[in-house]
Amino acid sequence: MAEASFEGRGWLSRHFAFDTRANVVRACVAACALAAMVSLLLGQDANADLRNYHLYNGWAALYARLSIDLAPAQMQSYFVPWLDVGYYLVAVKGSAMLAGIVLGAWHGLVFAAVAAVAWQVLDGDQRRSRLVPMLAFAGCCSAVFLAELGNTMGDNTTAPLVLAAVALTIRAVKSQSSATLHWLAAGLLLGLALGLKLTNAIYALGLGVAVLTCRPGWRHRFADATLLTVVTTIVFGVVAGPWFFQVWSQFGNPLFPQFNAWFQAPLAQPIGVADRRWLPDGLLQAVLWPIWITINPREISESAMPQLAWAALYLLGIAAAFIALLRRFRPERSPPSAPVGCTIAARTLLVFVAVSFLAWMWMFSIHRYLAALEALAPLAIWLLVLRVFPAASARQWGARIVTACVVVAVLGWNTWGTNGWDRDGFFVETPPMRAPERATVLLVGGYPQAWRVPFLPAQAAYASVGTNFPASPSYSLRVNEIIAERGGEIFAMFPAEESRFSARLVKINRWANRLGLTSGDCGLLARFAKPGRFELRAAVGDVPCELVLAAAAEEARERGNQALIQNAGDLLRAHGLSLRPGSCAVLDSRIGDEGYPFRWCEVERSP
Repeated sequence: MAEASFEGRGWLSRHFAFDTRANVVRACVAACALAAMVSLLLGQDANADLRNYHLYNGWAALYARLSIDLAPAQMQSYFVPWLDVGYYLVAVKGSAMLAGIVLGAWHGLVFAAVAAVAWQVLDGDQRRSRLVPMLAFAGCCSAVFLAELGNTMGDNTTAPLVLAAVALTIRAVKSQSSATLHWLAAGLLLGLALGLKLTNAIYALGLGVAVLTCRPGWRHRFADATLLTVVTTIVFGVVAGPWFFQVWSQFGNPLFPQFNAWFQAPLAQPIGVADRRWLPDGLLQAVLWPIWITINPREISESAMPQLAWAALYLLGIAAAFIALLRRFRPERSPPSAPVGCTIAARTLLVFVAVSFLAWMWMFSIHRYLAALEALAPLAIWLLVLRVFPAASARQWGARIVTACVVVAVLGWNTWGTNGWDRDGFFVETPPMRAPERATVLLVGGYPQAWRVPFLPAQAAYASVGTNFPASPSYSLRVNEIIAERGGEIFAMFPAEESRFSARLVKINRWANRLGLTSGDCGLLARFAKPGRFELRAAVGDVPCELVLAAAAEEARERGNQALIQNAGDLLRAHGLSLRPGSCAVLDSRIGDEGYPFRWCEVERSP
């Protein structure tokens, strides 16, 4: 991101600099269109959370499954489902490809929201019209945003709401007169973001502290912070309250099974259910956390998302604090800085970023929850550079540091899992069920597999065993009660082992057949054969040649399948159940063009 790219009146400046309303609209529309196109190119979302609960939760909320099923999507079965309802309606009732385009375009609104924040913060900068779109674009090149572009995890989806609330808050903080409408709108957006995804609580805390510390005048600080908090709370209650009430009525805990140490719902253990594996290990690591997670991004994520922004912000923040102290006690020795970096708006943003990050580190330390904050990181870096570096060289240093952050994030671009597009976004082979209205299906093991349930007979009841759900002894009793109440067949569902080479084989054979490489001696196709992985099966009569798994890979797959069956049997025995010998079949299911075979077995009560 070099400033020179927008200098003068070049093509970019004429069409995308924020100096006319038409350019602002053009830039925002272009950002949404680009994000939709990239989402389409990435392919169909198939992340583990979608396979575990996003698809199931949307379907379950629409079809009132709360009193029928029992945690098919493990402990995540009872998260607020409204975002998932929207995805289910578009992707399943409509088109998965359309859902990818819609999500991508919506995520592109992050550009507009970051630009709105930057426009407020850079007020007074003569180059604001050029800086704003560049910093907004840099924010959309953050590691988390790129990783979640077009997917269902919800962090990118709620980020425009959080960022728009920040922009409105900063505008209200700057106002010398009453800004009640801005506070109301900010609370509305923040409450909506929080109601749709509870992890946005870190931003509510950060924004509240920023208002309390940066708004001029103590009376205004408390009045405005109170108004923001009250509106946010009311909207949060309106959005999430109905779902919490349903879950509380069914289980005795509105956040079931989380925080059950407080609510003591009988089906879950009386524990907090917090994922603490990502938190800093000790005080020293916490103090150095921004550096630590930059060096090793897997400290905060299963999928590494390289970034430089947090280390840059950490070091620049320390330098800015030192210079602020120097100005206070030795003003004659402190370097002059650009005034834009020291305004009330800039201070509000920097306090929001700092407090939200600390809250994130203390509560979660899961990288993707930083989506909104990381989109603001280039702007925050720019403001700190203006405070730290002499005015004559600050802009050059700001451009270099932000560019380095963008390059690292783009070169390290990772996704949470996508598949190629297919005409049918989702497919699940229908299993044999004589009387589904009396049947019970057990999802066995902690695998992400509840996504199949919406495509299975809806008359059956679905429950999970042996998962991440913190089950109490009463949970097992409830599973057996469901089985007894329905009085019909019992089935177990769990994944079938698939060689990591199988999906590649299917694609190679498909293209080989289209290109006419599966007849004759198949010499070209034979070049894809690899020892221990693939081998060529010659054509016999009208049956074309094809690549198949090598014997060693086939044996490894069979060992994996036997381990899965053994594990399922062990988990079922804990509930007084067992797999019926010889009853298991392997069925097909797909997301996009990728297969997820699963095993379907009959279950009987243990003798």
